[in-house]
Amino acid sequence: MTVNPSKVALSWISRFGKALESGDVNATVYSLHTDGYFRDILVFSWDNRCLHGDANLTAYLTGALDKVSIRGVKLETRGGLTPQYGPLSDKLSLRAVSAGFTFTCAVGVGRGYFYLISTDSGEWKALVVMMALADIKGHEEIENELGVYGDHTLAWTNVLQERQRAIESDPHVLIIGAGQTGLNVAARFKQMGIKTLVVEANPRVGDNWRKRYPTLSLQSPKKSNSMLYQEYPRTWPVFAPRDKLADWLEQYAQSQDLVVWTDSQPLPHPIYDNFTKQWAVVVDRAGEHVTLHPAHIVVASTFGAPRIPALPKQDGFKGPVFHASAYQSGKPFTGKKVVVVGGGNTAADICQNLVFHGAQSITMVQRSSTWILSRDSARVMFERVFPEEVDIDISDLIAMAYPMNLMRKMDEETVEQAMEEQKTTQQGLAEAGFKIRAGKDFLTLWYEGSGGYCKAVRNPPVPVADVWSIALDVGCSALISSGKVKIKQGVELAELNTDSVLFTDGSSLEADVVIFATSYENIGDTMRKTLLGDEIMDRVGPVWGLDEEGELQGCYRPTGQPGLWFAAGHFYVSRAFSKPLALAIKAIELGLMEV
Repeated sequence: MTVNPSKVALSWISRFGKALESGDVNATVYSLHTDGYFRDILVFSWDNRCLHGDANLTAYLTGALDKVSIRGVKLETRGGLTPQYGPLSDKLSLRAVSAGFTFTCAVGVGRGYFYLISTDSGEWKALVVMMALADIKGHEEIENELGVYGDHTLAWTNVLQERQRAIESDPHVLIIGAGQTGLNVAARFKQMGIKTLVVEANPRVGDNWRKRYPTLSLQSPKKSNSMLYQEYPRTWPVFAPRDKLADWLEQYAQSQDLVVWTDSQPLPHPIYDNFTKQWAVVVDRAGEHVTLHPAHIVVASTFGAPRIPALPKQDGFKGPVFHASAYQSGKPFTGKKVVVVGGGNTAADICQNLVFHGAQSITMVQRSSTWILSRDSARVMFERVFPEEVDIDISDLIAMAYPMNLMRKMDEETVEQAMEEQKTTQQGLAEAGFKIRAGKDFLTLWYEGSGGYCKAVRNPPVPVADVWSIALDVGCSALISSGKVKIKQGVELAELNTDSVLFTDGSSLEADVVIFATSYENIGDTMRKTLLGDEIMDRVGPVWGLDEEGELQGCYRPTGQPGLWFAAGHFYVSRAFSKPLALAIKAIELGLMEV
């Protein structure tokens, strides 16, 4: 069958737009497939929602469609968003017509994206529709300034200093954490006219990367890891090394004119005033206590505190015992017997480094199972979503359109193919005793984990079988298959003796060093213990992970505690969802959204 994607898309958007503009809920719902997904980012409610099925969507739109007043629905003309026809997924035969569109609504302008599939009757309907608020009228995001100030009478240095003073004396938002997430959010807020101060506990911006092991590099290609408004140089490595990324973040804060206090952190416990709608928060700024009254606090961190199991007789162990976050090199452990607890990326990188530096023996304790994906396969996957030739904001819009619950369904059909592609590698791992996780796709685990490559497990502790890991293979699989890295599978450490570790199955192993690559606490749990306390965090509920609709829990959306927000996840997540977060805060400021 020959398909003209422009004709199909134009016909559908005309019907869909007419239904929206007339407030006809039934006609709007009819435009979607009966198994379709409708993702709403701040258009029909001040939240991120994803409705599946006719009944749910009908209930959601009833009463809301008239109030929103959708107008001017039309196809996008920007490159990368014009109609095209192709496979819905690289592993599925199902093909779809996709395109972007724009519209206006009562409060501003919006952007959307859709995937159309042909029904048995030959009618084209939407399997996916995403509509997102892009800007509030009169408060649009600024692209850039002219660069001439006071009719060419003011120097830029003086202008910048005055802006910094205004923010430091009275920030509207306090962001905790100057990693890539905090900086992306701060950069977005700045362009949205939201006075934002960032506090960072480390002495320098980028230290959250500098303090990790030196051989660390990003496991996804640089395009997907771009910062807002400022992509990496074309000459950069495809997989950015730790120190290059750290230095990039430091210069990014400066080039984006962000106001960051380093060597600074808020003290327990901030108090929210329900009458003034402001926080009273004391910040320890290099030993000086400064009281601030922001309207909003954004906790911008993916990870909480390192998870280090407390084991019996640990104090009696003769060698070092530490978390992977403190690992710097395998050189001090040349000739040593090392036990690495964990089966994810960090554990694999550490084991590989220990082999390079000549450790006598290396045993990886894989407590449960691991989803393995080769770095080459991951690169292909990410570059398909974030192609070099497409502007990153367009790629982000398209990625935002894809519902996670649909991706979960597609997992069931694609996982066997993914396993088959890596059959040789996985066979060698299995023969070495390494357990492969099956039944879920990499991207699903990527979202269900902490926005990357490990799972920040919530309290109370979960069974070993539920503590899965993700690893992108950059060489450790071959070391496991060859026996240079041995596997102890399906057990936990029970206790440490003077020169050995005892496992829960009763076996033991001689050891000189124990390294826990056991991930991190959920950031909500750490905030409960260290900063915000039980009363506030009891209102917040889960932070990270996916809710029933496939939306992130507690991140980039209202948390239940007025004035408190969480931001976390991969570079893409903070790039894309910093905009809805900024719009929500701006809407509260303008009285459009209730606190």
